Amino acid sequence: MNPLRQERRFRFGFVFLLGLVVAGGSAVLVKRWQEYALLRAERDLGRSELREEERVLAENARLRAIQIPTADLERLRADHAALPRLRAELDALARGKPGDP
Repeated sequence: MNPLRQERRFRFGFVFLLGLVVAGGSAVLVKRWQEYALLRAERDLGRSELREEERVLAENARLRAIQIPTADLERLRADHAALPRLRAELDALARGKPGDP
């Protein structure tokens, strides 16, 4: 075989092998980059959800702080329920004493 031809074959084989290595390495790098981008997006979503949860918890704490105590609420409801009866009694008393100022 011709030494020049053998050298060309060697160069072609070397370049071909080098191309395969570069292509394989590039494919691995692209795959890793895609995985990294996906993980980064999941991390950002998790952080966003955490901020929303913290906001909701703070709002819940604020609303609990201004909430009317249960005992006071029950007293107010009882007072509200008694109003019609008290108005009726006042009307009855007002009708019962026509001469009073």
